[in-house]
Amino acid sequence: PPSACPSKISGLDNLRDPRLSKGLAATIEERQLLGIHGLLPARVKTQAEQVSHCLRNIRRLENPLDQYIYMMDLLERNERLFYKLLSENTEELMPVVYTPTVGEACQKYGYIYRKPQGLFITIKDKGHVIDVLRNWPRNDVKAICVTDGERILGLGDLGAQGMGIPVGKLALYTALADIPPYQTLPIVLDVGTNRDELRESEDYIGLRQKRATGPEYDEFIDEFMQAVVTLYGQDTLIQFEDFGKNNAFRLLEKYREKYCTFNDDIQGTASVALAGILAALKASGRHLTDHTFLFQGAGQAAVGIALLIAMAMEKREGIPREEALKHIWLRDSKGLVVKN
Repeated sequence: PPSACPSKISGLDNLRDPRLSKGLAATIEERQLLGIHGLLPARVKTQAEQVSHCLRNIRRLENPLDQYIYMMDLLERNERLFYKLLSENTEELMPVVYTPTVGEACQKYGYIYRKPQGLFITIKDKGHVIDVLRNWPRNDVKAICVTDGERILGLGDLGAQGMGIPVGKLALYTALADIPPYQTLPIVLDVGTNRDELRESEDYIGLRQKRATGPEYDEFIDEFMQAVVTLYGQDTLIQFEDFGKNNAFRLLEKYREKYCTFNDDIQGTASVALAGILAALKASGRHLTDHTFLFQGAGQAAVGIALLIAMAMEKREGIPREEALKHIWLRDSKGLVVKN
């Protein structure tokens, strides 16, 4: 209409910005107002038609990694279509965007890396972490997923290539919990990697050094946590993901009372596992204390579940913590764990 004002953003900027672009779903009127008329073919599609088109493209790809690349390309082209597709086809596409396919994507991240989807903050930035955070284009961040890449899924130390984990996890925040994507921030804290084959690989995208440890590492993490609160506020959620076992438990205990934070491998997995157990107990009419729990493995997930089961026994059934722990056993690669 004559009274409408053209957008101050150029037509190409509209098409190139994944948060603005609607692709072929832009109406003729929108194309004229946004200055993109003629930059798109004449066909106007509904979003439902776009979703159907994307699904056909994904299903013709047999390799899960190719499907992952397609989804990440879609995220970089048309954000609203990506989340529409993922939220309406979660059962089919969650294994593509997150586990198990994201594991292979992290292993091959150097090959498939195209454009940044989060922040890479390295140990070399120590003393200037807040300046790196300021380079993120949004200042209304509410949820951060951060990893140092030391224990990516069951694949071990992948260093900076662990970025696929926070990107995938935060995509699920939006698709499943309706958290606005512009309020999420994936971060890798690159402190090096202890894998020789990665440091020597011509395709590795991270620091080519062994992992920083000790006071240098702790001071770096402290600076990061303080910088997040300074920029985004005390109520910003900081989710720790896929840190090594020793650092994961230590950092959780260090920060849990000072920051809005949790460790997904220890606490998130545990809450889901305990929910399943409680549902089974409700169906069977039995109690937690009627059972003995044996874990195959003594990593973050197993220990986290074990501790939460013990807490549930204490709070729900009124037995002392020491008595609750007698119902729980862990077995690792060396056998039954009987002492620290």
